[in-house]
Amino acid sequence: MDVEVQPASPERVAVRVHQWLRQELMRSRFRPGEKLKLRSLAAELGVSLTPVREALARLVSENALEQVDHRSARVPILSDERLREVCELRMELEGKAAERAAERATPADADRLAAIHARMTEARIAGRAPEMLVENERFHMELCALSGMPVLLHIIEGLWLRCGPLNFSLLSMRFLHRPEEHPHHEIIRGLRAGDGALARLAVQRDIAVYSDAILRRLPAINAAAKG
Repeated sequence: MDVEVQPASPERVAVRVHQWLRQELMRSRFRPGEKLKLRSLAAELGVSLTPVREALARLVSENALEQVDHRSARVPILSDERLREVCELRMELEGKAAERAAERATPADADRLAAIHARMTEARIAGRAPEMLVENERFHMELCALSGMPVLLHIIEGLWLRCGPLNFSLLSMRFLHRPEEHPHHEIIRGLRAGDGALARLAVQRDIAVYSDAILRRLPAINAAAKG
């Protein structure tokens, strides 16, 4: 948990809580339909109710959460149509980010992404599935950050806030790719070669496979969330 518990201004604490909640949503800590309760989060983070309330309100305004009452918010349940829209936007925007990243990346940048992917693969093979989700999210956010386009990165993070809570369903599935055929390898090759088209196509293929897998499971996910 990265929330600062040392003395800090209320505004600073609220920012840290908001950042932590965003990251946890993107990494599937919270599931569709799950309630985020004010007091429980404040106790977990060791902060007062006020910064948690402010962070939840901000996430509601960003459409990442839905307000339930003054004590809690809920992770939205996405329809098939809305998830398809999110995934289509991810393909376009992350494809753009990957293309630009390939034009800017240094060998050290490519090495860093390769190390993240290696940790992701190791965690998946070892059965440390939550760790695998963390490293996968880190890979995509690092890649998009390499584009040098902070506005684009912020929009992509917003899309991950919506689809991240669904990623837990991947944990019970078989491998979506054989380790040696994972699109991340092509992305890294694109960065090393300065080949933006290769990086764009590879990240779009990665998202397309993910989208198909999640969409197949969506009725069951939503039924569980509502039940």
